[in-house]
Amino acid sequence: MTYVKVDIAKPGDNKGVGGDKKDKVIIFDWDDVASMPSRDANGIVVTGNIVMNPGAYMVKLYATQSTIKAGADSEGDPDAKGITQSVEFEHPGDSQAIREFRANWMNKNIGIVVERCSSGQKNLYGTPCSPLQMVFKGEDDKDKNKTTFTFKSTQKGPDIADYQGTLTLSAAVATVAVDAVAINLTTGPGRYQLTDGAAAVANISTCSNAVDGMVFTLVGSGGAFPSEITGTDFLLASGTAWSAIAGAEITFKAFKSGSSAWKFIEMSRK
Repeated sequence: MTYVKVDIAKPGDNKGVGGDKKDKVIIFDWDDVASMPSRDANGIVVTGNIVMNPGAYMVKLYATQSTIKAGADSEGDPDAKGITQSVEFEHPGDSQAIREFRANWMNKNIGIVVERCSSGQKNLYGTPCSPLQMVFKGEDDKDKNKTTFTFKSTQKGPDIADYQGTLTLSAAVATVAVDAVAINLTTGPGRYQLTDGAAAVANISTCSNAVDGMVFTLVGSGGAFPSEITGTDFLLASGTAWSAIAGAEITFKAFKSGSSAWKFIEMSRK
C-alpha cells in the first residue's frame, strides 16, 4: 500500500514544547530479539510486540530528564537519502552498575524506547538493520560527576517508529490470581502474568480499572488448566479464542465504549 497524501493541521496548543519524557530510558540488545513486528503501511506505527528470546529482557536506565535529547536527521545525495536516529542523555554519578553498563554495552546493536509523560506514546529508536550503538563520556571533577551517553544509528534507515506494543521487562507488572475471570489493570500498562487454574479452565471475560487507550499483554501460564478468552468484553481477531498455554501472549488496547462499558481490542498474539 502506498502512502496517501493528507493535510496536516496544527496538532493542538503548545504541542511544540520540549521535555515531556519519562526519566527511565528503555534499552535492549537487538541480538536478544526473537521477532520484530512490521511497521504499518505508512511506515511509522508498530502495533505488534517486540518478542524477546527466552530469558532476555529490556532494561531501564535512569536519565536526568532535562538532558534527554532524541531525534532523527535526513541525509544523503539526491535519490539516496536516508535517516539517522540518535538518543542522548546524562546519568548522574559513577556507580559500579553504570560503569558495568558502559563496559558491557559497547559495540552492541541497540534499540531504545523513550516514553512521553503526557500521552504514554513510545518512540522506538533503531531497527534490526540500522541499530544504534553507544559512545559515552564520563566526567568526575569539582563541578560534576556524570556519564553522558550518545546512541546513534550505525547506518541510514527509516524514521523513528511509534511503538504501540508492550515492553518486555524482567518482571511482569502484576500476577493474576488463580481462577480469575476479570483482569485488574490497576497497575497500569505492561505484562500481566496469568496463573494456571486450580481445578478447571477459567474463562476471562473482562477487565477492571482500565484506562482508555491502555495497552496491556496477558502472558500464558501453561499447566493443566490454562485460562482462555473467547469473547464477551474482548474483541478477538477473526473471533479466534485464545488459550494461556506456556509461551502464549496476547496484547489488547482498552477502549471505553460507553459511560461504564469497555471493550478490549486485540492488537497481536503469539
